[in-house]
Amino acid sequence: MKKWHLAVMVALCIGLATTVYAFGPGHRCTAAGWGGSGPCYGEPGFGGGRILDSLDLTKEQAGQLWQMREKHRNDTQSLRYEMFQKRLELRKLYADPKTDEALLLAKQKELNLVQQKLDDKRAQLRFDERKVLTPDQIKKLNEAAVGPGCGQRGFGGRGFGPGGVR
Repeated sequence: MKKWHLAVMVALCIGLATTVYAFGPGHRCTAAGWGGSGPCYGEPGFGGGRILDSLDLTKEQAGQLWQMREKHRNDTQSLRYEMFQKRLELRKLYADPKTDEALLLAKQKELNLVQQKLDDKRAQLRFDERKVLTPDQIKKLNEAAVGPGCGQRGFGGRGFGPGGVR
């Protein structure tokens, strides 16, 4: 009986270890900030070696950009939570057939205000990030933001490129 328990424990440990290694440093989820510290700007593995890797960032620039992103993420946490709550409230109101249109419109306007605040903070982040980059890096970034695999949004989802501004 004890051998059976040991075999199950070993199998569980191997299974867990496999998933840990699957999402190790360099995985696009950790690089995007979805867990762990992940690789930093300009280091191999960030964004699958796409846009930021092509900028040849110095370690100082990479560190500054990472710190800016972390500060932005921390500063906007309450806004992102508020937006989540407003969307949830709006979804519940839409699901209720008795909800008045005026109330729906008022809730949508509340959500729009929070979204605008978040967009303003994102724009400020992009302005601050530009101050860290050299003119050549900004030019490269602009050119890379419309390349394949970047969709229409460019750098960081709302980049400097022609498709980067919503």
